[in-house]
Amino acid sequence: MAVLAADPSPTIVPILLLLVFTLAMSTWVVVAVAKAGAPNPGDTAVAYEHAWDRLDFSTLWNLSGPNLRDGRTRDQFVRDKVAAYRGDGHGLSGLVRAVHPQQVDVNGPVARVVARLELHSGDSVVDEMLLERIGPAWHVTAYHISSGDPRSRIGSDEN
Repeated sequence: MAVLAADPSPTIVPILLLLVFTLAMSTWVVVAVAKAGAPNPGDTAVAYEHAWDRLDFSTLWNLSGPNLRDGRTRDQFVRDKVAAYRGDGHGLSGLVRAVHPQQVDVNGPVARVVARLELHSGDSVVDEMLLERIGPAWHVTAYHISSGDPRSRIGSDEN
């Protein structure tokens, strides 16, 4: 009487399926975490407005696109802004109580954000920004201060 012995080695198919499943799940987790951690254009606009209100020129350089940096390094940009806003910044810092993105329009790698700034004085103003996605982050590429914004007194060199 012949006894058939079972093959003690598993087939490669279940191992390959497990490997493919593991790789797919790992990729999904990495993509999900990367998307969740990336700021949206509204977040960048709010950070930009708060940086202007604090006259935090280093943060402004980080959030600005290359055209708003005017070819300057961070050190040059900060030095130039500190010189321009020497003293109390012409009374233009610490004015903003809150910033709220009113409208965020995204079209691929570009976005337009309209932000409402609530001032400590009780007034509110609306500013508009254009942003571009450069790598994983959004950067402000154009900034329009409303005529009612107290910072509009400074002139055209706001960035």
